[in-house]
Amino acid sequence: MPHKQNRYANRSQVNGIQVAVPFTSGQSASQIAKDLDRLIGERDDIAGEIGNWPKSVQAVARAKGIPFE
Repeated sequence: MPHKQNRYANRSQVNGIQVAVPFTSGQSASQIAKDLDRLIGERDDIAGEIGNWPKSVQAVARAKGIPFE
């Protein structure tokens, strides 16, 4: 039986929490975390917008402890 490919195999640790990001996102969890840090440094009201972003970005934000929703 062929092994099913794991679509969430792109895994990284953010603040000690393992975060899985789909291959289709084009970025790893650590790259998303760096981008979130940069965005938070530029804007203070970013937490209200994270709820509308892709699930992979929300998972990284949750692991970083950024409140949203």
